[in-house]
Amino acid sequence: PMYLYTHLSITGCHMQEKINSIVQVFPDYEEKIEFLFMSDAGFRELCTDYILCASKILDMKKELGNYSAQIAEYEDLQRQLEQEILNMIIANRNSPEKF
Repeated sequence: PMYLYTHLSITGCHMQEKINSIVQVFPDYEEKIEFLFMSDAGFRELCTDYILCASKILDMKKELGNYSAQIAEYEDLQRQLEQEILNMIIANRNSPEKF
């Protein structure tokens, strides 16, 4: 039981970091992002893909400099993932509205 509790605590903390990363991109939708992240596995997966892509871009820029064709491809993917996340946020009618 103690192992499970520790694992859940670490997972919960990691999950909050992911939520915070997405909220930084879409600050006007914080409540919707939190709702979707907790309730929609597809949204969580999309956010994880976005975070991994952004991390890969940073790593490649350190290694390759600010521009390469490979970085440009990842930046294009990042923009596509951003748009998909925004589409899911806007399309979701069950999550809390920001007033």
